Amino acid sequence: MSTWTSAQEYELTEENLRLLLDNKIAAIRIRDFASPEECARFATAAKRGNMQYYNVSDRIGFIGLAQYQYRWTKTKDEFLDDAVKAQADVRAVFNESFDALSRLMERLRAVWPQPVALASEGGRQYFAGIIRSTSDKIDLHVDWAPVNSPDYVIGTIDAQLGWNFFAEELESGGHTTVYNSPWNPEIVPGEIPQSYGLDRTLIEGAPHFAYRPTAGDVVIFNTRNPHEIGPGTAKPGGSRVSIGSFVGRMPDNRLVLWA
Repeated sequence: MSTWTSAQEYELTEENLRLLLDNKIAAIRIRDFASPEECARFATAAKRGNMQYYNVSDRIGFIGLAQYQYRWTKTKDEFLDDAVKAQADVRAVFNESFDALSRLMERLRAVWPQPVALASEGGRQYFAGIIRSTSDKIDLHVDWAPVNSPDYVIGTIDAQLGWNFFAEELESGGHTTVYNSPWNPEIVPGEIPQSYGLDRTLIEGAPHFAYRPTAGDVVIFNTRNPHEIGPGTAKPGGSRVSIGSFVGRMPDNRLVLWA
């Protein structure tokens, strides 16, 4: 994959989206994606929602589901079944605030010449739009479906981005750092390489870019690059409340979304 020609943020245009998919720029930021009032309603609704917590040492709350949780012990049918309930849980938050997922997809459709839709398989849609609430760190990891999920339709993509809308920001810290070192692990038949808690030797000497999660904005970056989130300090009664998903480019240049 290409190295960055510029480690900074760009506006959302067709050209910049192509550059990001091809890993030639570090990030895209959509400023003022939502108003302060919409952010406040979204954060309040999320905190009242069906929040669950990952089985990791850092406390990360989420509403929805992540496809990678189905890689080892659950079937594709179970994932697609559970996606319906997960989307309903997120829809409940949208009903009390605004539909961040549909708005993001419309922004992409406005600049991308090919269709933009939820990923689907056998006529059944994937889940997209996972909501998170935390002020804790998230360890160094990579998201790359051709390696993480080779038996799913998303395993055929040739580029993968992640977008996050921030409804509530931290008092300090909580920056996301992306390292320009595209993941290319050794593949052992029948095994899925570890993609979370990566060895830091993978990023030694790599160019990097850090961004601040600012309420009201969306930030998009290439998730094949290792990335991590630093710990932060929440405002009184607050958290870092966000929603996001992946965006993959299919071989026919369609863009598909999933979480």
